[in-house]
Amino acid sequence: MFGIGTSEVLIILLIALLILGPKEIPRVARTIGRGMRELERAKDEFRKSIEFEADENDDEDRRPDSSGEHVAAIKEEEKGTDNQDDPVDNLGNLPNKRV
Repeated sequence: MFGIGTSEVLIILLIALLILGPKEIPRVARTIGRGMRELERAKDEFRKSIEFEADENDDEDRRPDSSGEHVAAIKEEEKGTDNQDDPVDNLGNLPNKRV
């Protein structure tokens, strides 16, 4: 646990006992426990939302469209096409040449 040995933990607890006193230690321990629990919940919620978004994007790439072709194949096809009539490039910039 954090690379601390048993003797170090006992010294930390002894110092906490001396500084806080025996009446305050349970309250401080509860507060720390609640904070750790809340951090764990936030971490789990964040991880689940990231996994959900990744799964949703993955499913979207595999889902066939109405013609039966897969969306990923269509996206790859669209990347390869170059529309010469469009004066705006992919980044929304106008070309450098004058018309």
